This record gives sequence, structure tokens and C-alpha cells, in this order.
Amino acid sequence: MNCSRCNDDIPKVRYRMGYTICVSCSTEEKVSCHTIYPHKTGGYIQVVSKEQSDNLNRLDRRGTSVKTTKHYKTIIKKKSEDLDKTAKVVRYRTSSSDTITHTPFDIVLKQTLDYYDEWGYEHTLTYLRQLNSSGDIPLLTRVKIQDMITDMYLTPSPRALTRHFNK
Repeated sequence: MNCSRCNDDIPKVRYRMGYTICVSCSTEEKVSCHTIYPHKTGGYIQVVSKEQSDNLNRLDRRGTSVKTTKHYKTIIKKKSEDLDKTAKVVRYRTSSSDTITHTPFDIVLKQTLDYYDEWGYEHTLTYLRQLNSSGDIPLLTRVKIQDMITDMYLTPSPRALTRHFNK
């Protein structure tokens, strides 16, 4: 029971586990772990390599092997003397190039209801998100119409009600 590299003695237990190299010649790393907290308490560990453990603990705010506090970028408030006095403060612009025009509510509502009848609930919500992200409708219009569509989707049909209550 000698090491295949340095000819030193290998402990019997290590040899029985299938190793032919002693601990000092081995290139394998020790396994490490990363603690996962699905809730406030009751964490469990995940067995990973040392490199993965270091990276996960670096990323996780609850990392266990980090001995120091997290180093966040500090925010420095500048004094009023340090501010640039030549910068122009613009409070409100009224130029025609900055004016945003949205599609009127009633037109968007009609288009959305037609879309809902043809494509269904999920596709209609995607359609509304696209209209909002492209700037065609404001967020408030999207939310109002989305609420209407959701109410329509969740309200049972008269046929479903009669089937339910006739049982």
C-alpha cells in the first residue's frame, strides 16, 4: 500500500476507498458547500467545489464564508460649492418635439376587445404590454384596460353558471 507517485505509505482506509495516491500528492480539492436559506430559518447545504462556493457566497447576501461586511459603493453628497454653476436648470419644456401623443382610450379599448375576442386572454395581455412599451398608450390606460380584460376573463359565462347550478 504505497503511493504510486512518491512511494510513501497510504493509510488503509484511503486504500480501501479506492485511492492509490497519498493526500500530499493528490490534486483533488476538498469539497465545500453553499448554504441555502429558503426561509428565515431552516437552511440547507448544497455540496459544491471550493471555487463555486466562493463565487456563490460572493453573490449571495447571506453567504456564510464571508468574514467581513459587504463593501458597497458609497454615495458622496457633494457640497453646493462643488456643483457646476454654469449648468442650466430646465424645469418644464413646451417644445413641439417633446410632445407625446397617445392613441385615444376608446380606440385602444375597441382594438383590445377585438383582439381579446380573436386571440384570448394571454395574447391580449402581451398585446397591451407591447402597446405600452412602444409608447402608443400610457401605463394608466394599459392598467385600466388590463383590469377590464381580467374581469371579463374571470367572470363565468351564463352557460357555465347554468351547468354549475343545475347539478
